[in-house]
Amino acid sequence: MKLRMTIGIGILIALFALIYFTKSNAKTEHSELTKKEYRAKGTIFYHEDDFCQIEIVPKENLPDLLKQADNIADFSTENGYSDIYVREENKVSLKNRQIDKTELEKLLTELGTEKHTEVITGYGSEYRVKSENTIGFGKEYSAVYFDFENEKVKNIWITNLFGLNNDKVIDVLSKIGEKWNLVLMDWNSSELIDLSNKEMINKYLK
Repeated sequence: MKLRMTIGIGILIALFALIYFTKSNAKTEHSELTKKEYRAKGTIFYHEDDFCQIEIVPKENLPDLLKQADNIADFSTENGYSDIYVREENKVSLKNRQIDKTELEKLLTELGTEKHTEVITGYGSEYRVKSENTIGFGKEYSAVYFDFENEKVKNIWITNLFGLNNDKVIDVLSKIGEKWNLVLMDWNSSELIDLSNKEMINKYLK
């Protein structure tokens, strides 16, 4: 009787172990497959929190941008990291410039880096979704992105530029700034850069 019970318990333990390891292996395989899919050649990733954290916008917003930067500084002093400051929308949106998608692409090509038409966003180590109608020029986590609607640019933003050629970045950003009268606002450091001024861009990149 004791022998039968021992065999029975052993079989149950073996079954539970089989089920556990089967689930564990299935989860691991699914996770690896997901990572491969989103790291496929030709794709590029940006964290969703970085969307427009370094943005390029019309110069008409300059006074409001400076005011908001001051408000954020005051807010951070009072609240630290215990609360989140919600920025106001720009009074003059980039859409108002009616920038043609192909015109911007032509300039960004001068960065001399890869063009990515498959752009992924998300957060954490697992959650990933496709960033629709978005193009990125860059590599790894150094890139310039823009999204578009009806072939017109809606937003231009940057993750960081440390991995790209500084001279090319300065030249391209200044051309973009001069052509459409734009400025760069870095909300991470509260820096405002006049993109028609190459010296300011150079100093910002250092």
